[in-house]
Parts: sequence; structure tokens; C-alpha cells
Amino acid sequence: MADADCTNIEMKECTALLNEHSEHEKDEIVDDDTRSEQESDGESEKEIENEIAAYSKQISQNPYVYDNHIKKIKLLRELGDLHRLREAREEMSRHFPLTEELWLDWLRDEIPLVSDETERQKIEQLFQKAFEDYQSVPVWLEYVQFAIGRMSEKDGLAIVREAFERALTTVGLHVSQGSNIWEAYREFENALLAGLVPSAGTVVTKEEEESFAVQNQRVINLFKRHLAVPLLHMKRTMDEYKEWLGQDTVDQDTQDSFNRALEVLENVQFLEDKLLTTETPHLEVYQEYIEHEMKTNDPSRIICIFERAIKDNCLNPSLWLQYTTYLDKLKVKQQISSAYERAIRNCPWSSQLWVNYILAMERQNKEFVFMKDLADKALLVGFTNAADYLAVWCQYCDYLRRRLDFLKDDTEPLETFRLTVERASDFLFENFGKDGDPEAVLQQLIAFVEIKYGKNQEKAREIWNQVMQAGHGATAAIWLHYYRFERMYGDSKHCRRILQKALNSVTDWPESIIQAYINFEREEGNLEQYDSAVAKCNAQMERINERRAKQAEREQTIQNKKIKKTDGKGHSIQPKTTEINECGEFSLKHNSTNKNKRKIKESPADSYAKEEPPEKKKKDNVQSESQFHGESVKHDPTKDNVTAFVSNLDFTLEEDRLKNVFEKCGEIVSIRLVRNYKGKSKGFGYIEFTDSNAVLQALKLDREFVDGRPMFVSRCEDRSVVKNTPLFKFPTQLEKNKLFIKGLPFTFSKEALEELFIKHGTIKEVRMVTYRNGSPKGIAYIEYDNEQSAAQAVLHEDGLVIGNHTISVAISNPPERKTPFSSRLPAPQTGQMNLGSGKRETTFRGKARTQISLVPRALRKPEQKISASETVHSDTVTETSAAKDAGKGPMTNDEFRNLLLKK
Repeated sequence: MADADCTNIEMKECTALLNEHSEHEKDEIVDDDTRSEQESDGESEKEIENEIAAYSKQISQNPYVYDNHIKKIKLLRELGDLHRLREAREEMSRHFPLTEELWLDWLRDEIPLVSDETERQKIEQLFQKAFEDYQSVPVWLEYVQFAIGRMSEKDGLAIVREAFERALTTVGLHVSQGSNIWEAYREFENALLAGLVPSAGTVVTKEEEESFAVQNQRVINLFKRHLAVPLLHMKRTMDEYKEWLGQDTVDQDTQDSFNRALEVLENVQFLEDKLLTTETPHLEVYQEYIEHEMKTNDPSRIICIFERAIKDNCLNPSLWLQYTTYLDKLKVKQQISSAYERAIRNCPWSSQLWVNYILAMERQNKEFVFMKDLADKALLVGFTNAADYLAVWCQYCDYLRRRLDFLKDDTEPLETFRLTVERASDFLFENFGKDGDPEAVLQQLIAFVEIKYGKNQEKAREIWNQVMQAGHGATAAIWLHYYRFERMYGDSKHCRRILQKALNSVTDWPESIIQAYINFEREEGNLEQYDSAVAKCNAQMERINERRAKQAEREQTIQNKKIKKTDGKGHSIQPKTTEINECGEFSLKHNSTNKNKRKIKESPADSYAKEEPPEKKKKDNVQSESQFHGESVKHDPTKDNVTAFVSNLDFTLEEDRLKNVFEKCGEIVSIRLVRNYKGKSKGFGYIEFTDSNAVLQALKLDREFVDGRPMFVSRCEDRSVVKNTPLFKFPTQLEKNKLFIKGLPFTFSKEALEELFIKHGTIKEVRMVTYRNGSPKGIAYIEYDNEQSAAQAVLHEDGLVIGNHTISVAISNPPERKTPFSSRLPAPQTGQMNLGSGKRETTFRGKARTQISLVPRALRKPEQKISASETVHSDTVTETSAAKDAGKGPMTNDEFRNLLLKK
């Protein structure tokens, strides 16, 4: 028994030890799980931090990619880093207006942290920014809720009521959501009223009775105000009011107000139903809604529907233009300024919005510093075409010109105007050439200012001569502007000279010049001058009509058919004639005899050809040309191997900036920028290194952005040789591992594009195509390391919608450069035609300008008519005849002489 007891005791001890060991193992397992979870959380946080760092880098490079801001804010919110989250939201708010959801998230994260007056003021400022972006009923409800939290303050009740009144003024007319604000206000006042109800058995004082009566009347007034506004669920509100009164009827004034509001609601109910049944952004429905409200001529309701439309169509510049134009008519300064500021934040690419903004601020008599900053902001946006820049420049210059009227005794505004117009002209010409200001509007303006305000007639005439020499000499409209300018500020002598020059130069509309010339002599000249003018005009019209006839004849020859005009009944229409009668007036009549009129026959053709300009003489002396256009830059051709040629540089870029860019390539001997006669850079130059290896390193910087423009870097070579052997940096054949993408938004960055396509495979290179000024074209190339990844990307991403843009993704297969036209014809096997843009190349020479055949008649062969059945074998026939001619060989002199003598 004793042994058995010992054995039992040992077994119990062993069991206890085993249990302890088991519990210890369990604790170790739990600790391992906790440790693994902590390690997993740590790794997850590291991944989030890496993603945040990547988005921060992308935003620093290009802050105008909307999605990068959104993703960074989302990650920071997951991480719980409030400080960095606040900074990310503020940065996004500086570049973009925030949506209703983004503002609500931001406000709800910040409000619980308010602990003192300073933080409360920051929240007030945050709400004000939210109100400036879009009108949102939920944001206003959040604001009044924040105000209710201040009830414990000294003037808490007044603060809450002020908040509610502001909300009602702003969004109280919102037909579908405005009731939320009204009901919240009424519930708040009802709660105050319930607090004034005396307890059972208590004695009510006179002051308590008065307080109760005042609060009761306040609730009644709220009901009446609410029922007078056309909002959804009006009938339910009326039933609630009757129940609150404890009676089935209301006073007559309230009933009449309710009936009028209900009638308005019924008139717009179908539009509200359309907004509920159609998909966002409801632009067509909103336009119909706006037209309906315009007829009512109620500014409050019109502004409300505009704000609702803009909230869903914030990137539609036409809608912003419509809204701001309406506000301009109301002439409410603060509202106009706010609307334009919001408009350019949403649609900065709209030049018309900037133009209207500048004009609106001028109407408000803003200071010159403000107007200058506004114009500078507009010009820094980066428009895509010359017309947008020209519109902004012209509007700002018009403002400066009108400014001269108010500051007549001050010379500074005149000098500012001159410098601004000069800067505008240089900018447009350097970036767009003659297309920058095709009608020479800016130069005409400066000429007008010089003679009116500067009293410098010679300077004005010099400017006009520059306009004519710049390629406008053949345009009648420009000559007429010049003539009217001289007629207003000059003398008869110069007017006559201008008209005579125009008569011999204009080719697009000579009749207008002739009419102006004859009218001028009728008013200013004597009989001899009048007769001379008529004679010159007749002679010029004869020459012009001859050219028209020749052009029509050439067109008929080229087309190989005769143009015959009929009146619809088969009768030929006789050619019209331009006549100048004894009074110097024009008339178009059919051919007839009239002794008292001088006739100038016109060609039956509807249009005439302009005189072909004489070929420009080639300048042998390159040095003289460089001296005329600017400072000459000497270059030693023997040093081409150690010299790089850089171009497409920003015109404000100087040698020091280039040195910072290229000094990493190797030791620089010299940097030589080519400059114009004003000493300004032309955007290209030479960089000489000590060895050729540095040039190879410099070539790697080709297309790198420097001060916002892609810099072109190439070898320094003889241009005449390079012209005959053109090279292209990128392949021009089919590349199955490379994608061609078009239709991208202009704000889409390289990093965002890479992130979108990297899920399909390893990307070797992403190339964004830009204009010379650095503005994106919406085109890109992506190169994968294999063909399968590219094919998968085409399958999944082609037709993807990014914002308002639908992108096109295809395998890169650019058309062949300089492909002969004959090779673009349909192939016999496929029937497909190779189409390409640009200048057409042909393998044969066209007809000579004179259309005269230089082959002797005796050698001409009669044209062989090919039947339709033989057309298919035309290529074979041509080859056969060519082979026969080749076999026959050229004729000898004796054979040629015998052929002429018909021996």
C-alpha cells in the first residue's frame, strides 16, 4: 500500500509538472502570436510609409495630379498621423477645390480636438474655406452642429442662431435638401421652448410667461418662413404645423404664402424628378432648370440652381462662364470676386474665364498691383495654343491703355504699357511665330497709344511699317486699319500714299482698297487726283482679272474639264464684270455695252489666285545675317567632337543655369548662348567640353526638363550634312513590346501613368510626349520587357476613362516616314491602304508650272485609250512599254535629224 501511495504521489507530481509545462508552452505560443502580429503590423506600417513617401515625391514634382493627393490622404488617415494628414489636406486644398466628402472627413477629424479659443478659430477658418469651394447642405449642417457645441459660452445662443441664419441664407432655397436646415433650426428652437415649460404645480412668474411667449412666437415664425419657401415635402411641413398648433386651419397670410410656394414647387417638380432619375452630372437637366429659373427673374433662386449645377459639373468652363456672366450683371462685388476665384481654381485652362476675370476686376477698380498679379497668374497657367495667350495679353493691355486715361500727367503708366506690349509681342513670336498674333493686334494698339498719348507720330508710322513688312502687306483688312489710323491722326498726303501702296500690294480683297481709294479722292482730292485714282484702279483691276482668268484656266487644265455655269434651266450665265462708274461706285452686271462706264471683265471662276511671291534670295554671307538678327556666335568646326548643341531652352535661362545642368557631364570649356539684337537668348547655344566622353554624357540629358521645358541635346554637326541624312531618336517600326497611348488628361503625370500600367508587367521606360514649351500633348509611350505584358495592357486598359478623358491604348506601330505615295496604295493581297499624315511624297514629278510641253510635236505619241478591261493590267502594260523603250535605246543625232525631216 505504501508503494502504491508513493506511486500515486509521483504520478500526481508528474501530472502537475506536465500541466505546468503545457501552460508554459501555451504562454509561449500566445507570446509568439502576439509578437508575429506586432511584426506584421510593423511591416504593414513600413509599407504604408514607403507608399506615402512615393506619393509625396510625385506631388513635389507635379502637384496637379489629383489622385496622388487622394491616395496620400487615405494612407495617412489609415496610419493615424494627424499632423501629416493635416499638412497633406492643406496642400491639396491649395491646388484643388475639395469635394463635399473630403471636407466632411477633414472637419470631423479636426472638431473633436478643439480645446481652446485658438483652435476653435482655426475650425471656423476651415469651415469658411469649405463654404468657398462649393455650396453643400451637409457641410452647413456640420457647421450649425459645431455652433451648438458653443452654447455654454457667454453669447452661445446668439452664435447658434447666427449660424442657422447664415445657413438658411446660403442653402435654404435648395429645393431637395433645404428642408434639412429648416427642420434642424426648428428642432433647436423647439428644444429651447420645451425647457421653458413650467413643471406641474409650480408658480409661473411674469418673466417666465414672457420668455415662453417670445420663444413660442419664434417657433411660429420659423414655421411660417419655412412654409413660404418652395421645398420638397411642403405638405408634410404644413401638417406638422397644424398639429403643433392643435387646429386644422392656419391664418390666411400663411395659407396664401404656402399656396404660392407650392405652385412654384409644382412647376419645378418635373425637373427635380429628372435629377433623381438621370445619372450624374445631370448637365442637360441643370441647363433646362437654369433656363426655367431665368424666366422667374429671382436672383436668389437662380444663384441657388447655378451652385447646384456647378457642384456636379465643376470642370465645365462653359457653365462657369454662364454663371459668372450672370453675376456680372447683378454687380455684387464680393459675390463676383468669389465666383471668379472658384472658377479659375476649377478650370484654370479656360482663357475666357481669365479674360472675364480681369475685366470684372477692372470694373471694381482694383489696384494696379492686383491686376498685374492676376494677369501674371493667367499667363503662368500654360495654355496650349496661341489664341488663348493672345486673348489674355490683349485684355491686360486694354486695361493698361484705359489706365492711361486716368493718369494722363504720369509718364510711368505709358512706359509700363510700352514694356508690356513689347513683352507680349516677344513672347508670342518666340513661342508661336507669326501665328502668335496673326492680325498684329498688339502692334496696332501700341501704334495708337504712341500717337494719342505719346504724341509721337513718326514712331507710330514706324510701327505700322514694321507690321506691313512682317507679312501683312497682302492683307486688305490690315491696310484699311492703317488707312483709318492715318485718316484720324495723320494727313491727306500720307493717306494717299498708303492707299497707293495698298492698291499695288493687296491680293486677297483688292476691291475694298479700290473703293476706299476712290472715296478718299472724292472727299479730299481735286479732279486731277480723282481721275488719276480711277485710272490706277482700272489698270490694277485689269491686271487682277487677268490673273484670275489665268488661274481659272490653269485649274481647268489641271482638272481636264471645262467649268460651265448654268442658271438651273440649262442657260449659260454670262460672265460678270466689275464696273467703276463716273461716281467711283462698284456694280456687278452682265456683259453689256455702256459708253458712260469703264468695264473690267472678271473671270467666271469664283476665286482667284494670289500672286506667287518671288523666291527669297539665298544669303551667302551667314555672318551678315547673324549680325542683322542678333549677336554673332563664333564656332570652330574642328571642335565639333567636343561640343554639344542645346536647343528649346527657356528664353530667360542664362549660362550659369546651363553650367549647373551640364557640369556633372565633364569639365566645361565654354558655354555660348545665341542671342538676338536685344541681347535676349534665342533658346539655343553651344557647350564645349574638354573631351568627347563628356559629350556622350551630355547626350543622355536629351529631353530632360529644365525650367519647365524639355531641353534638346544633340551632337554639334554640319547642318548641311545632317539635313541630307536625317536621324530620328526613336524607332519607327512595329514594336510589339511598346504601347502607344493617346487621349490622356494634360495633368496626368509620368509617375501616375507608370503606376496605372505597371500591374501588367515590368516597365522599361515611360515617355511622355510634350510640345516644345513643355506642355503635354496627351500622348505617351510605355515599353515593357516582353510582348505578353504589352498585349495584356492593351486588352485591359484600352478605352479606360480617366476623369473626362477616354484613353486609347495600342501597340506602337508608327507610319513610315517619307513613304512614297505609290506604296500607300492598297496592296493586292490585303486591300489595305497605308495612310499617313504630313507632306505627300510621289515617285513621279508633277506638271510644270507653265503647263507647256517641251517635247517636239514630231516626237509626241498619240495617247492610247485604255479600256476598262485593260485597267487591271495597267502596271504590266507600263512595265512592258518601259522595257521596249529601254531595249530600243536612245536615238542618235542622225536618226533625230531624219525624223524631223521626215526621211
